[in-house]
Amino acid sequence: MYKLNKRANDMNYFETPTAQKQLAAVGRKMQDYSEDFGKHHGLKQLKDPGLKILNELSQVGGMLIRYGVTFGTGFKDFTEADQQLIAEFMKGTYTNEYLSELK
Repeated sequence: MYKLNKRANDMNYFETPTAQKQLAAVGRKMQDYSEDFGKHHGLKQLKDPGLKILNELSQVGGMLIRYGVTFGTGFKDFTEADQQLIAEFMKGTYTNEYLSELK
């Protein structure tokens, strides 16, 4: 019985934690939103600040995907601005209208 329980615990050790999977999912959503924005809305209405946000969504999204993995990103790698970008993305702030109005 002990061997079976120990083996089950060892397998859990190698599983990706749920929180890490959720962060990776958010990171993929950020990257997909940035990549697909031009396909859905076009880019000609965006000025530099709007394009900058789309680029940051891709960059920070990639960091979230690699969070916690060996040689990946850790909490200290995220600046306050990165954390704010994630929070605003999760709130749905970065719409076509919002990005188009940035100057």
